[in-house]
Amino acid sequence: MSYLSKVTLKPTLAAKRLFVEEQIRPQKQNQSADEVAKSKNPYRVHQVLWQLFDLPAGSDRPFLYREYERGGQTFYYVLSILKPNLNHPFFTVETKAFNPSFFDGQRLAFELRANPVATLKDDNGKSSRHDVLMLAKKSMMAQGFDDAYSIDQAMFEAGVDWITHKARMQAWGVVIHPNLELSAYAQHQLRRTKEDLGNQKNLDNKNHADNKTNATANTKTKLIQFSSLDYEGALEIQDASLFFEQMIKGFGKQKAFGCGLMLVRPLRQNSQ
Repeated sequence: MSYLSKVTLKPTLAAKRLFVEEQIRPQKQNQSADEVAKSKNPYRVHQVLWQLFDLPAGSDRPFLYREYERGGQTFYYVLSILKPNLNHPFFTVETKAFNPSFFDGQRLAFELRANPVATLKDDNGKSSRHDVLMLAKKSMMAQGFDDAYSIDQAMFEAGVDWITHKARMQAWGVVIHPNLELSAYAQHQLRRTKEDLGNQKNLDNKNHADNKTNATANTKTKLIQFSSLDYEGALEIQDASLFFEQMIKGFGKQKAFGCGLMLVRPLRQNSQ
């Protein structure tokens, strides 16, 4: 059984203060308001959402999530293989069983925040991941293009090519219509501090653990860099069981930082 939940930050000032100041961007002494705003850390969001599930130490992460901010309200859609706890000091949790009746040939509208990367090898054969939009930008500049329109168009096409790649669509069990809307491209740089690792170790002791994080609980501060891109468009299901399996696992990389959760709805007849 899977569950889809809407997790909303409680409107009380006390809950917001705990969530924002203590969990998401703890304010250091003499830190300016601008510095506080820039220090929001998706790693801490991930830690807080872990608290919705009672799990033994060493467990795999049982959820995907997507953050939204609308009308001054922060909330998260969470897709999980376990039912979340309904009582939480920061959140109001609304949940329902997620058991969609997908079928081959079904057409759906979707939205997805993804981490579009390509794996490339250097001259020594070492593999590393690269942001496909930045690769497109660097390629255009290397060819002598310096106008914003040409570079933006190349980056847009790279984003479309990533999600509509034939092998990727086959692995996901869908065909994605290339008429897509791309938005909110962002490059993220965050540092998983010793404080974060210490907090995670405390969560481990309370049976809220991520096995990969637990394995690095005693390591040094780690810099994490990734990009995200929001997709909206239409798809047609080719293999319903494969598509559902992929929805539960998530699409692409960086799932711990709010990427990979695809939200779908029936496609209106006049939509492409």
